[in-house]
Amino acid sequence: MDSEAPKASWTVVRFVAAAGAVLPSIYALLVLRAQMLGGFDFGALFGIFIGLAAIILWWFALQGGVAKSRRRMAYTFIGGIILGSISFAAGFFGPIIFMPESNQGPLLGIFITGPFGFLVGCILGAVYALFRVK
Repeated sequence: MDSEAPKASWTVVRFVAAAGAVLPSIYALLVLRAQMLGGFDFGALFGIFIGLAAIILWWFALQGGVAKSRRRMAYTFIGGIILGSISFAAGFFGPIIFMPESNQGPLLGIFITGPFGFLVGCILGAVYALFRVK
């Protein structure tokens, strides 16, 4: 009976991840459609960030029962968190330090460098996981 309890709990968490991935997937597809019809703008970066979150949630929902895949997900997510945090801090505090008269400087970290750093960090974490996890 004890071996069944972890499987049941992972199944519930994976179901919740799948349910949570539906809305970000729809939003990312709508942003993709808008970018294709109207041309590229900076809203695409936020759409990519939301799309990446949906991909991670779907990845966990479909492969979360496999320990090896969960380890790869952890490397991917940790890479995104580390590089995203560094990029956010640079984009948020950099304009405050170097251009204190700019009242919209911290928005750079919130809307541009933070999400972009998270995206690049997830990609680097996934590449690292391919070579690290055996």
